[in-house]
Amino acid sequence: MASKIENNSQTSESDKATDPGPDGEKAVPRTKGKVLVTGIAGFIGSHLAEALIKKGYEVVGLLKPGENTRWIKNLPAKLIYGDITEKDSLYEAVSGVTHVYHLAAILSSPNPKMFYEINYKGTKNLVEVCLDSGINLKRFLFISSYKAMGPTSKEGIFNEEKPCHPIDDYGRSKLLAEQFLHSLNGQLPFTVVRFPLVYGPRNFTGGIYLIFKLLNKGIRVNFESEFSVGFVNDVVNGTILACESPLSIGKTYIIGENKIYTSNEIMSIIENALEKKRGRLTIPTSLLRLATFIIKWYAKITGTNPVTTSKGMDNPYWRYDMSKAETDLGFKAKIPLKEGARLTAAWYKKEGII
Repeated sequence: MASKIENNSQTSESDKATDPGPDGEKAVPRTKGKVLVTGIAGFIGSHLAEALIKKGYEVVGLLKPGENTRWIKNLPAKLIYGDITEKDSLYEAVSGVTHVYHLAAILSSPNPKMFYEINYKGTKNLVEVCLDSGINLKRFLFISSYKAMGPTSKEGIFNEEKPCHPIDDYGRSKLLAEQFLHSLNGQLPFTVVRFPLVYGPRNFTGGIYLIFKLLNKGIRVNFESEFSVGFVNDVVNGTILACESPLSIGKTYIIGENKIYTSNEIMSIIENALEKKRGRLTIPTSLLRLATFIIKWYAKITGTNPVTTSKGMDNPYWRYDMSKAETDLGFKAKIPLKEGARLTAAWYKKEGII
């Protein structure tokens, strides 16, 4: 599939003028480099593109034909339509770029092979195109996930040096992509960033979004678990620090709030943010397991994506130490869950989502 270009900014690579910042902010000189963001139309990708533009980067975004551009349509960025599973559609996207932020991935699918086709082979395709093109790439920033590491024990906590033991196809596909990057033996300056459970405005998937939805309806799930989380603005800022730092080449970082929350803490914080009383209906774990089994069975026979699986209940502890990013990059999350939940709840209400 040939790539298709849509110019939001109507500027050339050599244009050193200024673009208006997002949301009418003061214009910023675009002098720091030309950046490719794959997955630019998504939850995190759109926030990342905005932050990069504010910092003075020229942004090129890769997205699939037909993808919703509501969060990025007014950004001064060049949008190129392509598919990371089709190498020929990627050459235009990487032309002249100095940095690549690779976020494009598939999070769920009824077909396990799709995780490897997109998350692993798609990453391999993009890297090979960068090498084939001979571009002077300063950094290839790969967005991975806590799922590549796998769950911890109730008392355990993982850092970047712990051996990885992913338990699902998504996590395994992300780990394979990481291992491919390490196998390049210096051919490409890369950095890996693993996100924890990310939440914030524009998020319509994942556990914390579902908790917002359920608690807003007065439903509270009684389930013992512990998680590391990250507000979207924080993980974006940390990711840019990782990409810009000369110390981070060839390294891996977990970026998020360096605090572990129990599920009860998360639900209580979100209830307060929603200004809701404690859930009127509390679902016990046994009933939740039954519901999860039914959902998984229905998804299998219909060929759809299950909204939840039993793996999360069988492995309820996802505890990670993010001190390495603080030490190497000077990163520290500025928005704790209490404040992030308030900001997210306000956005959901404003948009009529809850």
